[in-house]
Amino acid sequence: MTQSEKYIWVVNVLYKAGEKWVTLKELNDKWVKDENVSNGNPLPRQTFDRWKGNISTTFGVNIECRRKNGYRYYIDNPESLRDGELSKWLLDTYSTANILGRNTAMKNRIVVDETPSSHLYLTRIIDAMKENAVMMVTHRNFNYSKSYTFPVAPYCLRMFSRRWYMCGLSKNDDKVRIYGLDRIEALETTDEKFDLPHNFDAKEYFSTFFGIIMNYDVPVERVVLRANKNHRQYMRTLKMHDSQKELPGESDDYSDFEMYVRPTFDFQMELMRCGSMIEVLEPQSLRKIMRNRAQELWKMYEND
Repeated sequence: MTQSEKYIWVVNVLYKAGEKWVTLKELNDKWVKDENVSNGNPLPRQTFDRWKGNISTTFGVNIECRRKNGYRYYIDNPESLRDGELSKWLLDTYSTANILGRNTAMKNRIVVDETPSSHLYLTRIIDAMKENAVMMVTHRNFNYSKSYTFPVAPYCLRMFSRRWYMCGLSKNDDKVRIYGLDRIEALETTDEKFDLPHNFDAKEYFSTFFGIIMNYDVPVERVVLRANKNHRQYMRTLKMHDSQKELPGESDDYSDFEMYVRPTFDFQMELMRCGSMIEVLEPQSLRKIMRNRAQELWKMYEND
């Protein structure tokens, strides 16, 4: 188990405790009992005190101690886990992995999706991001017949549709590009350093896009979608975009949703995936595109 996974274990225990809080003895008992992380060895106070600072630095989660009722530990800023996407994702992912790890006898009854190449390159890219180190990347675009090697300054990572992508500055042409980790054949961290733009924010960078097609020629539009009664609950429980809001005027047959997004190709493909369960009401330009795509699809099957 990695050090980060041990930190997440501590955060998970404290977060689940909520307002009950946890004494160091209670935490240690849980630690020793969970041999997947402890190998049966106790968690010394000095180690825990050091971990608290590392957890704050790494995940932005502050662990405090209240002397009342026996020195009980708690998370001082639980909103960082409720609202912080990365911290929440790490916690959810670890919790799921931990549950599955304790129930390997059920492996033939639990099915998970593979995330291509994350185990090969994800950690190395994160390490390079920490050091602001340029990487030599050997990448093969699906549209090219051979691979190419070039230097990239890794800015951030994004998971989208079961694949990991690296967003980075290509040093050859000084342009920010997106690289799928499943298309990387090799990478090497160099001694060259880069300066991350001081105002770069990954979430803000992707905020107007649906996925990983960064086409700035497509303007931000107010998109209004009508989801039928069979699909609207899916829209409510898992937003298509952060800006999504449900509009008033729900009927028995449908609900309308608006969002502000660039309707790039991957967004159009998501609408196609939903089929007739979603109708584009606005803008008319996107409605026309979807109509044309539906006609193209119909032509493939009209003679059957």
